[in-house]
Amino acid sequence: MTAPEADIAVSPATAPSPMADSSLRRMLVFGTGFGIAIGAENLDLAIIRSRPSGTVLVAAKTIEDFRTRPASEWGAEVSQFLAASKEIHLAATVLLPREEVIVRIVRLPGVADKDVASAIELQADTLHPWGDEEIAWAWSRAGRDAVLVGLVRKALLGTYETLFMEAGIRVAAVTFSSAVVHAALRVRSAAPASLLYFTETPGRVEIYGESQARPVYSAEFSFAPERALALSRSELRLNPDYPALTLAEGLNVAPDCSPVAYAAALAASAPMVSRFANLLPPERRASNVRKQFFIPAALGILLVIGTIAGFIVLPAIEQRKYLDGLNAEIHGLEPAALQAQNLEKQINANRAKISALDDFRRRPQADLDVLNELTRIFPAQVWTNSIEIYPDSVVIAGEADQAAPLLKLLDSSPLFQNSEFALSVSHNAQAEQFRIKTLRRNRVGRTTP
Repeated sequence: MTAPEADIAVSPATAPSPMADSSLRRMLVFGTGFGIAIGAENLDLAIIRSRPSGTVLVAAKTIEDFRTRPASEWGAEVSQFLAASKEIHLAATVLLPREEVIVRIVRLPGVADKDVASAIELQADTLHPWGDEEIAWAWSRAGRDAVLVGLVRKALLGTYETLFMEAGIRVAAVTFSSAVVHAALRVRSAAPASLLYFTETPGRVEIYGESQARPVYSAEFSFAPERALALSRSELRLNPDYPALTLAEGLNVAPDCSPVAYAAALAASAPMVSRFANLLPPERRASNVRKQFFIPAALGILLVIGTIAGFIVLPAIEQRKYLDGLNAEIHGLEPAALQAQNLEKQINANRAKISALDDFRRRPQADLDVLNELTRIFPAQVWTNSIEIYPDSVVIAGEADQAAPLLKLLDSSPLFQNSEFALSVSHNAQAEQFRIKTLRRNRVGRTTP
């Protein structure tokens, strides 16, 4: 079983009107995408053509036994596939096998896009199990305050990149299934509030889901689909009878096309509205742009700019005069406003100090209440190896016959909420080993030392 993504607290986003957002997206959907999904033995190919009027599957194909054949041989098959579809210029969006990618959800409240990479870099070493081995990672938005991060070993990424280069296939992006599925679901409109899809291959089941509790959930299991879906519903906080569709049904994919290759091609076919994590460094990405369209596109853009300028330039001059007068009045009031701001800062700082002192005085008793509550709600069969108590959360590690019910026990307590596994549950011969993070009620948002 491949561990699901970890949640490393989302404030509700203020979204635009769904109708307006959907109409704008449809206007900007234009392009053609070429997706390649790497399987255990085969390569699944798909070409999608997207226009404002709709999306069309141009062609789909499976390249068999690519791992045991010379790259030039199966690369020629791919080139013939593109030529037959009259899309020889297309560069591929390549999906790595799910088991070779670590997928995490990292919550970064209030962090702007330009600062996300720096924020992830600070904690990248804690997001993967590969120790000092060099890694490549990429991210895409999974909500206002959450990002979807994929991590892969650099050596493995380099191996695939070299393989496709030897095959003569230009590669625009190397990514992973949950990133392109998330993007594909939003090409034309917003996705449903909750969804649960699965893809079954021999010996494995890959689950993709979204819910109010988790913006994105991605996991791969090596046991029966029924059990995998039951565990996934629990992680997503969905009802036990919540319906699950195959990914092909969710994306309305034809039977002869791989749903993950379809999702990759669909996400790549709408570059103006679709953004997904790309593990390939920018300098090594091939482009899908057709050079013969540069001049007509440039002339069209100039025509649009000229038309808009005729309606904007003159009103802008009058508005600038008005703003200049308004700014002069603002500058006259700045000294008084600055003094008021300084006084407000001093008041806020003093309030914060008082609050911190009050919290420090109450903390010992509150921490004892946490220990007493854990002793009360946990059954006698549960063993704890460590309990880490922070101002806003508690981290519990130990063993139990069954670890999953502990989340509901914790959330039923008046002291805890939003309980989740900080690490995947591991099993030994006698019990399940767990590490649970739970938030303390009415204390969320306080700084953890």
